[in-house]
Amino acid sequence: MHLRIRFMTGVALALALMGCESHMKSIRIDAASVPDRSYVVTVHETNPLYYAVLFDIPDDGKPVVMLHTYATTRIGRDVPGPYIDRFNNTIRGYKTLQIDDQEGVVRAYLMVSNLLDHFISERKKEGRIVVYISDPNLGDGQRWVP
Repeated sequence: MHLRIRFMTGVALALALMGCESHMKSIRIDAASVPDRSYVVTVHETNPLYYAVLFDIPDDGKPVVMLHTYATTRIGRDVPGPYIDRFNNTIRGYKTLQIDDQEGVVRAYLMVSNLLDHFISERKKEGRIVVYISDPNLGDGQRWVP
């Protein structure tokens, strides 16, 4: 737990010093509120209980991406049903978040195990939103893959 807090503090400090990102708030919602439609799906998993899924609304002009590690898999287009079922049947301790941009437009949804921490920032210069997942299974020195 202490390592996760230290990691997320380091990420936030680095982003603030770079001045090119702004922290974003997310809104907690019920999983059933995620619209049943096609999304660009990215999954983070280091073991069955350390699981997160990002549902990016495609073709809306502002991509939402999960920072890539060896535990991240870009699925492509898919619907949320099977992922919601997995959370309900296997994970149980999780939260579902609605990710809005700075103007209040819904851009994505994130389902994340309570065992993982997350940080969301908007990279205005790049025109995208980035979701960082802090996973204790990856250790203190998480390596991001370009």
